[in-house]
This record gives sequence, structure tokens and C-alpha cells, in this order.
Amino acid sequence: MQAIIDCMSDEHALTDSGILMRWEPTVDSTNARLMLAPWQDAGLRPPPDLVARCLLTDHQSAGRGRHRKRWHDEPGACLLMSLSIDRNKASWPPALAAFSLACAATVAQRLEDERMQLEASLPASAPLFWVKWPNDLVRYREGRGLSKLAGLLIETRQQAGQSRLVIGLGVNLLPPQSAVADAQALPADALFTGDEALSHQLDLDWRKSLARRLSQDLLGCWIDFERHGLAAFERLIHRRDVLRGRQLMVQDEGHDDWTEALGQGIDDRGYLRILCQRPGVPSPRLEFIHQGSVRLKSG
Repeated sequence: MQAIIDCMSDEHALTDSGILMRWEPTVDSTNARLMLAPWQDAGLRPPPDLVARCLLTDHQSAGRGRHRKRWHDEPGACLLMSLSIDRNKASWPPALAAFSLACAATVAQRLEDERMQLEASLPASAPLFWVKWPNDLVRYREGRGLSKLAGLLIETRQQAGQSRLVIGLGVNLLPPQSAVADAQALPADALFTGDEALSHQLDLDWRKSLARRLSQDLLGCWIDFERHGLAAFERLIHRRDVLRGRQLMVQDEGHDDWTEALGQGIDDRGYLRILCQRPGVPSPRLEFIHQGSVRLKSG
């Protein structure tokens, strides 16, 4: 499917799939900027064509994550981008919340490919990039647990029969120099370690090129999701689901207590399946979590 583009500025460049690209050195939030971007006249793009824009930056002064948390970044050490997709219809496909999992699995595959290309000597046994429900990319190492490589934030907007989907992505390319003061947050990880000789290759041209490829991946991901739902990504997510088969601690939305559980995978709505035994319940039972927090059980 070819996306129709409105030329907002001479500084834009098109990808092979027709995505409008823009880089700015600093913005408040790439998601916020694209959410507020002008709408194109729907009559200029008959269905099912899309308007797709990507905004890439080196630094966000007001970056946002899930639950309105701040996204902290260090200029040049992160890939910070958002992709917006405008549609000529107001309705959304069922289980839209599950789309973040499809995006996370798609991005994980791309980042693995990119790392392998730059680091040809990377051993085959190197850790995979995993998906952590509901929207994070992580590494898992025995004895060290999980660390965060990237996060996604998906937002929507509707106006006069049109709809806009914005996919925000932040990837740690290099380890942060300072720790984030959040005891609940996963420790930060990065695509490359700071002492790797290839880290100097991660210049602006390389980041722009990676953003183009990720934008094309994410646009294709959306087209497949809109047509087929999460079923189109079932195998990819199943392979990368870091919580499946592991002992977990689960915190229900709006509660302070944590409950022990065993991860049972993700269903076709994007809900986390867990096997747990609640207080006062005689035997373990299968539950489906669509909101809340989850971490690996330590020890």
C-alpha cells in the first residue's frame, strides 16, 4: 500500500514506501508534535491510502512514557522517533491496545538485524531482544534479570471521520551516563555498549537510516494488524515473550499488593495470561490481565 504525502516542508524526505521524514535536533515530544500536526483534506486521499509521517530527534525536553512517566534521554545516545498514520475512517480495529505488542516484536526483530550487521562477530548465543508485556523491549540474562532496551507509546486522535495513530519509540543506543531515579523502573540497557569500537558509527546519518527502516516496518505492521489483528504476529510474539513460563509478581491496576503468578503467554486481545492463587481461593486459576504492572520474581 502506498501512502499519500502532503509536503509540509522542503526539509522532508520520502522513504521508498512514501513516508514523510523530518529530523529536528530538539523537540518537546515527538508524539505530542505529531498528535497536533495539521490534518490533510480527506478528499485528497481516497481510502484506503494513508498519510504517514516520521519525526526524529536527538533530544526530547518533555518526552513521555506509559502512565505519563517522563522519558529521560541523553542527546546522541538514543533513537527518539514517532510515526503518525492518518486514516480516512474513524473506527479502530478490535483490541487496538494489543497493537503495542505487535510493534514491540517488530522493532525487536529490526534491532537484532541492525546489531548483527554492525557487529559481525556477535556470537550466535548472544541474548535476544525480548518483548515484555505490555509495551517494552528488554534483555534477559540469567542471574541478572531484565533490563530495558526500548519503550513504545501509542496514542490516538479522531476528527471529522478521520483518525490518527501515533507510535512513539525510544531506543537506548548507548548506555546512559546517569541513572534514572525511579526505584520501580527496570535498569537501562542499550543496543551497544559504550566501549564497543563501532559506537562511533552511530552518527546522525545512521540514526536517520535506521528511523526510515523502522518507519517502514511499523507502517507495514499497522497494515497487517488492521487486516488480521494480533493473529498476524502470534508466532513472533510467542518467540519473544519474556514473561511466558516464568515466575512473576503481578500488581493489579489501582492496587498496592503484588501477587505471585506463572506467566502463560498473551492472548489474541493482547491480555497477559497468568496462573495464580489468590488469597482465600482453594486452587490456582487462570486469569487475564489487561491493565497493571508485572515483573519477574527475584530469587
